[in-house]
Amino acid sequence: MPMSLRGLLQDNGLGLRLRTGAAGADRIVRWVAVTELADPTPWMTGGELILTTGLRQRTTAAQTAFVQRVAAAGASGIGFGTGLSHTAVPRATVAEAERQGLAVLEVPYETPFIAISRLVAERLAAEDHSAQRRLVDQHDLLVQALLSGGGLTALLRILRRCSGAEAAVIDRHGTVLAAAPERADALVEEVRAAGLEPAGDPGRGGPLCLPVLVDGAVTGFLCLRAAGDAADVLPYAVRLIGLELARRQARLAGRRELVGQVLEDVVRDVIAPAAAERRLAALGLDVKAAHRVVLGCLAADAPGSEEGRRLARLPWTTTGRPGSPEPVLTAVVNRYLVAVLPQTTPVDEPARRIGTALSALDARASVGIGGCYRGVDGLRWSWFEAQAALAKGPGIHGGDPLDLPRLLLAHPDLPLKQLGAEVLRPLTEFDDDRHGDLVLTLRAYLAADCSVQAVADQLYVHRNTVRYWLDQIERLTGRSLQSLQDRFHLWLALLAAYPDGGRSAPA
Repeated sequence: MPMSLRGLLQDNGLGLRLRTGAAGADRIVRWVAVTELADPTPWMTGGELILTTGLRQRTTAAQTAFVQRVAAAGASGIGFGTGLSHTAVPRATVAEAERQGLAVLEVPYETPFIAISRLVAERLAAEDHSAQRRLVDQHDLLVQALLSGGGLTALLRILRRCSGAEAAVIDRHGTVLAAAPERADALVEEVRAAGLEPAGDPGRGGPLCLPVLVDGAVTGFLCLRAAGDAADVLPYAVRLIGLELARRQARLAGRRELVGQVLEDVVRDVIAPAAAERRLAALGLDVKAAHRVVLGCLAADAPGSEEGRRLARLPWTTTGRPGSPEPVLTAVVNRYLVAVLPQTTPVDEPARRIGTALSALDARASVGIGGCYRGVDGLRWSWFEAQAALAKGPGIHGGDPLDLPRLLLAHPDLPLKQLGAEVLRPLTEFDDDRHGDLVLTLRAYLAADCSVQAVADQLYVHRNTVRYWLDQIERLTGRSLQSLQDRFHLWLALLAAYPDGGRSAPA
């Protein structure tokens, strides 16, 4: 227990007597300062018991001014030594201390100031040792709670016992991962209303909200109504929570890597359907039921390298159900975040969460949603539809049903985009050198079922101009636009080189 003025008075060995300021006798003594200066305030920090014999306080004015100064500086009290400069505590000192609400202790001649200083120092040392011991005990309790298998909930129960206030851990989306008591609705709603902003001072009108980092990124928040006696242990608790979230993240990342390997084999069609069914079933996916695939990826020119590792380290989930496996399969496959959802699971929230996670790395991230199909082939079709939807640009997009050309273009082992760009290279070089529109003309011509008049109307040029441009296309590519086979070849090249419909240059 901290040393107070009343505690000094109760020590019979000191023989101290309270002369005035009984109301301030419970003030805590943070230190003892001995001074004979008329103004010791430049060397005061507050909470000191000022010991003096009043050597420089010969007049009423000096005595009054001294009391006023030390009271204003935050002294806990005055210990006035008698028998040297003064036979008794001056009446002016007592009167002014009474007005200031400051306690004055009379120190008899037989009691040396060093005895008071030693007693306070010993008590402060004992208090500091007790606080350190309490902190170590709290550290041990937190570690034991985490290692006992109780996880975050057990850890928060210890924090609540220390602070006397409800506590919760929430993720970046505001989902409650653990709480003590089990439901801390009011606390969580206040944190959500504040926008999940770190707040370390409950005096600001809200709860404590301390960020939890994993690999340097904010993964969640420790929230408490008030710190109480747990203030010193909170930094350690935040680190322990970070370790637990990192452990969960590593376990989920390992499972996602395993799921990703299986899904990649299924999409590439390198395993027999029966083997694919067995491997998917081992992961908890019943391929006889209908599923849809959701893919998320960064922009093609997103900065940075090792894209797969960056994605693997992202703290993301597709659902707000903490502490249990996700009800859908999630994975990281090459440059994609992947979720495989059963037909009964709404797609909007998982797609939004994938988009939010990717946006932390690149604001131009895309999310594509495939159709819902049964079987191993259906899973593959949904994948390719989601992959095609990614070409629509940033944001969340649904995929269109696959046709044969797009199914062919979606095959990951065929360099169709590069081949398409090579077929169109003479046209793109011509357009770049001469500011032409041959690629645009070819795309419009094939899209208009080879109608010269429709292209002329669309491009606002004469029919003869269109015919001239078509002749140049045939000459540069060596393909005849009268041949169905050549037209199909050029159309497929356009689809491969411009998967987004012409919003980007060919690879």
